Amino acid sequence: MTATLAPVDGALRARLGEQEWAAASAGVPGLPGWAGVLPVDRDGSAVAPPADDAEAPGGVDPVLRAAVEGGAAALVAVEVAAAAGERALLAVLWSDADAGSGLARGVDVVPGGGLAGTAPRPGVEVSAFPTSRLVDEVLRHVPAAPVRVVADPATVPEELPIALAQAIRTGDTTTVDALCAELGTDGPPAVVEAAVRGTDGSLVVSVASRGRADVSTLSLLRTDAGWVELTRTADGHVVHTPRSREDVRAALLYDLTGRFTTATTTEGDA
Repeated sequence: MTATLAPVDGALRARLGEQEWAAASAGVPGLPGWAGVLPVDRDGSAVAPPADDAEAPGGVDPVLRAAVEGGAAALVAVEVAAAAGERALLAVLWSDADAGSGLARGVDVVPGGGLAGTAPRPGVEVSAFPTSRLVDEVLRHVPAAPVRVVADPATVPEELPIALAQAIRTGDTTTVDALCAELGTDGPPAVVEAAVRGTDGSLVVSVASRGRADVSTLSLLRTDAGWVELTRTADGHVVHTPRSREDVRAALLYDLTGRFTTATTTEGDA
């Protein structure tokens, strides 16, 4: 049966096995590295990668193929790398002024295993959606980050989180007290303590667009205080800021609005 897009979660989607993905992506230039065809499908069967100059077989649905080729005419591209516990996901979403499409692949993660402890899962999800859903499509890939510790933003010297993490993990309360005394607090700021006690996930969202050379990047850690953004200041400090899902939405919407304005203007002047 030919794979086709069908309504799922507010968009058109197809969840392709690796053999189906090999056919749908054959000859499409510019796909991210993680979208390369894996040698084994979900059922363990071998998958032959398409030749570099291969074209899509005749049986590939044209609407599905158009979604896979969405990057070619895109005004904006959003890349997402998200991890939570033992599961991770890599995705790319493209959009012009009217419609967008996206690809996503799951990744299995061995905690503490680094890159060697990750394994891409067979199968790629292909999506197609109106441009008005672009932010929602990005947020669909953002794992939940339950807030177990309510915390306010805090700014600390750049070297403090490393020293504090080591002291907390070794039970060195004397050093913890000394570091907090430098900050003038009775204890570590809650958001800093949540970040240094350990993270079990991360989120990186990168946005690029036609007509602009810069890339916007939002990088967050998943902690007991929920998602936390760490930003360095010019004077050698690190700002720890809890971020809600709505904060992520607002940041994306602000950035994308400006980028679409520039991209459409550039396209009109071309």
